[in-house]
Amino acid sequence: MTSPAVTQQIHSLEAELKVRLFRRTTRNVELTREGILLLSDAKAILEIADRAKKRAEYTVADTRESFVIGCHADNDIPHLAQALQHMKSQYPNFYPVFRIVPFQHLYQHLSEETVDIILAFQEQGLKKTIHYQELIKIRIVGIVKNSHSLSQKGELHICDLKQEAIIVLDPQKCPEEYRKSLNHILEEHSLPNIYFCDSVNAAVTLAAAGYGLAILPDFFQSHNRTLTYLPIVDINPISYGVYYKTLTGYPGRKTFVKLVMEAFADVRENSDDVNKM
Repeated sequence: MTSPAVTQQIHSLEAELKVRLFRRTTRNVELTREGILLLSDAKAILEIADRAKKRAEYTVADTRESFVIGCHADNDIPHLAQALQHMKSQYPNFYPVFRIVPFQHLYQHLSEETVDIILAFQEQGLKKTIHYQELIKIRIVGIVKNSHSLSQKGELHICDLKQEAIIVLDPQKCPEEYRKSLNHILEEHSLPNIYFCDSVNAAVTLAAAGYGLAILPDFFQSHNRTLTYLPIVDINPISYGVYYKTLTGYPGRKTFVKLVMEAFADVRENSDDVNKM
């Protein structure tokens, strides 16, 4: 399609939905909040359409049962390997589908039951129809190169960060409790000394490149050996857990939640062992 034709299609869709899907400037075009929400729905629609088409192409019926797991970042997924392995043996037709959607829209998907469960940090003020079970408390750490002057401290206080360039996640795209914990830190820094990142991987990469000290939830499967991870002791750990709408009538969902809780019990134990060293 030509560029004018694409633009016309966008305008028609915006007129039909009565919302702006794109924010346009002279330099770039980016999705609005409404556009981000529609994008995740559109991807889900296309996935369903694609699966329906593939089913029609085969004479043998697809007996797999989709189980949709909502996450707000790829970093969450590796922690599920143990639970998924058990589900595979207990439910031969179990078909896990991962859906990475913007953090602020995860719970709408849960309410509308377009996902089975959500793994995410705890949020306040959610509807009573949504249930939350904590899996682990995750501490906030400062991440620096091993050669950094702070790397030998063992632990950090907020006052240690005043003179440092800091690397943080974009407050508009991160958990509420993490965002609150940043408030006191950001107040002490001028904008030129702050790097905002869209992902944990980007923040860790900048820290490894020496751009500053990254402040992140310590939710890594393994630590980069070139970096030092220092707990910030005057920031409270953040609750991370599993959300679901109901387990009644969903035996697979109930089993998966149980397995995830058992898996994270091991994560907690290993984390406690590391902290004691």
